[in-house]
Amino acid sequence: MLRHRKFLPILFLIFCFSITRYTLHVTRICSAADANVLSDLQDSFARIAESAKPAVVNISSTRIERTQLYSYRSPFGEEDPFDEFFRHFFGPEYGTRKQQSIGSGVIIDKRGYVLTNDHVVERASDIQVALGDGRNKKSYPGKIVGKDSRTDLAVIKIEPKKNEDFPTVPLGDSDKIRIGDWAVALGSPFGLEHTLTVGVISAKRQNVTIQNNTYEDLIQTDASINPGNSGGPLLNLKGKVIGINTAIFSPSGGFVGVGFAIPINKAKEILEDLIEKGKVTRGYLGVKTQDITDELVRSFGLPGIEGALVSEVIQGEAAEKAGVKRGDVIVQAGDKPIQNSNDLRSAIGRTQPGKKITLKIIRSKKEIAVEAALGKAPEEEGEAAAREEAKEERIGITVKNSKVQLDPLGKSVVVSKVEPGSSAQDAGIAEGDIIKEVNNKEIKDVSDFESGMKDAKDTVLLLIKRGTSMLYVAVELK
Repeated sequence: MLRHRKFLPILFLIFCFSITRYTLHVTRICSAADANVLSDLQDSFARIAESAKPAVVNISSTRIERTQLYSYRSPFGEEDPFDEFFRHFFGPEYGTRKQQSIGSGVIIDKRGYVLTNDHVVERASDIQVALGDGRNKKSYPGKIVGKDSRTDLAVIKIEPKKNEDFPTVPLGDSDKIRIGDWAVALGSPFGLEHTLTVGVISAKRQNVTIQNNTYEDLIQTDASINPGNSGGPLLNLKGKVIGINTAIFSPSGGFVGVGFAIPINKAKEILEDLIEKGKVTRGYLGVKTQDITDELVRSFGLPGIEGALVSEVIQGEAAEKAGVKRGDVIVQAGDKPIQNSNDLRSAIGRTQPGKKITLKIIRSKKEIAVEAALGKAPEEEGEAAAREEAKEERIGITVKNSKVQLDPLGKSVVVSKVEPGSSAQDAGIAEGDIIKEVNNKEIKDVSDFESGMKDAKDTVLLLIKRGTSMLYVAVELK
């Protein structure tokens, strides 16, 4: 036994040598595997660029913007007690200017339907859609066939030349995305065509407010999205569209690592309406709701924070007719469980007007079911909106019910917005004007205004109250 001990150091060295060789061999195998993974990933990005770029377009348009030229003021300065009189009754003088707008889009149908953001084509004229780059670049005039401000989506149509089929990108399933999945953004940031950036899905947001605009159910990504990327596609590693790039969160105006895209499944829900009708028709329940907090759980004796708490029931709408009451908690709409107010808004919005939907409600700690026949949602507004405001696109104004302090003589509607370059602006209508009559019919609220405008053809005659003066204005309908 002792005579063999002298071989122990040699055996130990042999053992260490064998372990070292094995470790180096495994390291080489792992390094080769890592290299293959990276190579495959690189090839994936290249394939996405090659397949998707032909269908990603650059959108340029001319937009009419309203600008203040000067404001009437007292000739004796701000200290003059009549200065307030000048500003109130004469107000600022406005003009218009043309502004170029650049965005992106993606062709989703070989017939030439392009999906983009509503804000890319808002108030746009002379839309030009460019495909390809360099010598292969082609430009087509674009026509808006449908848009929806609630989702910030729009569809543009470009006409193919004879025997021409446009390239397209397949639509994926945004419900299957996971935080940490790769994401590829394509578009024209700062007007630079066909720019590809890569990142991951960093979060899935329910509600985000950016520059006074509230968005629902957004995909958050750290793939670079900059001005001009809006309307371009966000793709997965299979080259399928999972979102439409729409906004950035940035204190400087440039990308800082937080970009947002509209889930493509939200676009799928409304594409048919946009293409066939030009707008989205949504169901309307007629309630105002709020999310449930731990404090409300204790106050109402609820089993948990899931559900949408009804804070107001709009008179005469579907909810009231179905027996929904203030204080009810809606926990299911149809076959969709309701976790919060956003879930309810989404479930109702996806249901067509006139269709009946069963609501499961918790009332006084008991679960009951009611059936509601949905109404039609007010245009340009969400489910919680009452009939307090209306937009008349033919003349380019938005009106809302006036307050008593604006018009002590009686109910009417006040002009809250005048579109730049519209026929209403051309006719001299200004924000703050009070509309008393439409075609010699007295107007008391928004519903009266809409009813009067429905019968108008070619030209509408409005009786306007401005300050202490009354005047008639004839406005051409477009």
